[in-house]
Amino acid sequence: MSNLYTLQKNKKSMLLSIDEDEQKVFVNGSLCDLTHQEYSLLLRLAGQPDKPVSRHDLLRDAWGYLSPGDTRTVDVHVQRLRKKLGFGCIETVYRLGYRLCAQAV
Repeated sequence: MSNLYTLQKNKKSMLLSIDEDEQKVFVNGSLCDLTHQEYSLLLRLAGQPDKPVSRHDLLRDAWGYLSPGDTRTVDVHVQRLRKKLGFGCIETVYRLGYRLCAQAV
């Protein structure tokens, strides 16, 4: 099953396709090589497009952490994911977490 999203940032847009069966991600039709953890993070953010997701929820849902503690894991993986997507579509939401700037198609 593929999920399609329009990524929007600064009046630019791109098409994001997440193939959950094959666990592959495409940006404008080109395969984006993600690690398993980056894929899990993107999938969790895409589950609530354009809505903020807290670091705690990301650690619980994408990593399976029951007690997240104080960790920079999410921040580091978001930074890597931003570089791989090549588009500023993941926003930092001050004092909360992150948001995927996208609309489901």
